[in-house]
Amino acid sequence: MYGLALIAIIAVMGGAIAYIGDKLGTKVGKKKLSIFGLRPKHTSIIVTIVTGILISAATLGLMTAVSWDVRTALFGMEELKAQLVFLNSEVGSKTQELELSRAELETKTAEYTAVSTKVKETVDQLNRSKAELNEVTSERDKASAALAVLQTDYAAARRDLVAYQQNIKSLQATKQELDDRVAGLTTAIDELNTAKTELQSDLDHLNEVATNLKQGLQIAKEGTVVFRTGEVLATTVVEGGNGPEDTAGALGEAIYKTNAMLLDKLNVADKKLEILWIARADFEQAAALIAQTNQEVIVRISAVGNTVYGEPVIGGLELFPNHLIYRKDETVYREVVTMSGEPQQAEETVMAFLQQVNMAAVKKGILPDPIQGTVGSMSGSELFENINKVGRHRGKIELSAVTEQDTYTVGPIRIKIGIKSVP
Repeated sequence: MYGLALIAIIAVMGGAIAYIGDKLGTKVGKKKLSIFGLRPKHTSIIVTIVTGILISAATLGLMTAVSWDVRTALFGMEELKAQLVFLNSEVGSKTQELELSRAELETKTAEYTAVSTKVKETVDQLNRSKAELNEVTSERDKASAALAVLQTDYAAARRDLVAYQQNIKSLQATKQELDDRVAGLTTAIDELNTAKTELQSDLDHLNEVATNLKQGLQIAKEGTVVFRTGEVLATTVVEGGNGPEDTAGALGEAIYKTNAMLLDKLNVADKKLEILWIARADFEQAAALIAQTNQEVIVRISAVGNTVYGEPVIGGLELFPNHLIYRKDETVYREVVTMSGEPQQAEETVMAFLQQVNMAAVKKGILPDPIQGTVGSMSGSELFENINKVGRHRGKIELSAVTEQDTYTVGPIRIKIGIKSVP
């Protein structure tokens, strides 16, 4: 659009220049002017030519001053050509880079497709593993139900075993009596031998029944649940921030000691047997978390399901930070009660007070036993002594539980009960 306008302007200016030159030449010719001794006609032609040259030069100069495109067309053509060549080279280079990028994109696309396929296969395998785990859990529940039925049958079989044993003793006595009669009675020896054979057959049958019952008794005994779900197998404290290898070694040592303790508890002769199973992923995750912290960590090893005698113990790891909860001689809980002098009230008061102490310690941060919910224990002699002390008071008394030593999150808490009269 700009080029058409420029052409139009040049055409108009050319016409104007021709018109002006003609008029000027005509005036010079009419006035008979002469320059350089030339004839007026020639002078008119020279004036016309010079005027056209001056007007054309002025027009080009004005357009050059006003238009950047004109200046570029007149003086910057070579530079434009050089830039065009450079830009063509740049376009070629960028085209090659684009082709390389497309090739890399295709490679990455293929890698992504392979990774997506592998992820899909992994997810499918995980789903199959979950289905197998659900199936195993269902079979375990069925086995537990069968165990309950077997234990019931065991009780009935034991009663039958006692009756069969009595029958065996009675038959053995009868057999002995018949044997004695056979020695003295020669005339009835055939009949007695026949009876003896029958009795022996009955005896063998009863012995077989007794053996089967003993085997059933042993099977039922071996199916006893030895560890319940959530039962704490062992608790230990591992120092954090010691590096992955040292932390894994300390955690492995704790698991090894727990395994040895379980072997002793179950009276297993083979002390090298590994009956405590913990998932490798759980172990590595626990070791990494402990290595990342800079404080002591409580490691609680507990059973993740009911364990029947003869099965491996499937264990889980629980981690808790170990903080100082109570200092020595710090009051855990106190309350004021009124004693009426009734004998049973003292025991009820002390037991209720100990429950409140347990609740206060758990609320403060002491780890309770997951099954019993307790954070400590008290010997029977200490308990009866405190009950007797409380029973000797009448009216209002203040009971206070004070720690005997510094107590951390891992527990257990050891307390001494203070008793004093209040107005």
